[in-house]
Amino acid sequence: MREQILSKQEVQNGNQKPKWLDSFVKIIFFDNCPGHNIPKNERNIYCVDCNTAACQYCIALGYHRYHQTLKIYRYVYQGAVALDAMKKHIDCSQIQPYRSNKQLVLSQTPLPRSKSKNDSDKNEGCCEICKRRLLEPDVNRYCSIICKEIL
Repeated sequence: MREQILSKQEVQNGNQKPKWLDSFVKIIFFDNCPGHNIPKNERNIYCVDCNTAACQYCIALGYHRYHQTLKIYRYVYQGAVALDAMKKHIDCSQIQPYRSNKQLVLSQTPLPRSKSKNDSDKNEGCCEICKRRLLEPDVNRYCSIICKEIL
C-alpha cells in the first residue's frame, strides 16, 4: 500500500523516478524462468515490489500474488510495456509510443536502427539521447524509457 502511494506521488511530482526503474530498464525479458523449467515458458512479467522478472507460473503460484506487476510485451525484438500501465509509475510524456497488438506501448530500450540512405548527420526529429529517428518528433523527445530516464 505504501509503495502505491509513493508511486502516485512520484508521478505527481514528475521529477522523481521510482527506485526500481534503473533495474527495470536493464532487465532482459523473454528468457526461460530458472524456477519453472517448462518449455516455451518465458519471463515476461516484471514484479515492481521484488524488482525482478517473473513468468506466468511465478504469478499463478502466488509468489507475487499481491505485488504490483507489469506485463512486458515484445516489440521489434525489444521489451515494451503498455503505456497505460507505465503511466501509473512514471511521467511518460515525451516518450515515443508504438502500436503493438492494438495497444500503445513504450519501448524499454532504444529499438534497432534501420539503415537508410536518407539518414543525414542532422539530428532533427531524433531522440535527444540516442539519436534514433522519432515517429512523432513534434510531440516526443525520447524513443524509449531508458533514454528519458537517463537524465
